[in-house]
Amino acid sequence: MIRIVVQAEIADQICHSDGRIELVDDQGNRVGFVRRPPTDDEVKFAKSRVGSSGPKFTVDELIAKVEAL
Repeated sequence: MIRIVVQAEIADQICHSDGRIELVDDQGNRVGFVRRPPTDDEVKFAKSRVGSSGPKFTVDELIAKVEAL
């Protein structure tokens, strides 16, 4: 695994973002994408939904729905 250290301001932007973050170089070329780790509240909510009834979606379906927003 390669470790890249980012400036505190960039790390703060990542931590306070919603959803996927696109990384680009100084020429605007896409380098990749990152997502911030889930918060403790988001993990608790997700765990509370395990085994609940209702519609079920695959990860790909969920990503498509979020990206369509």
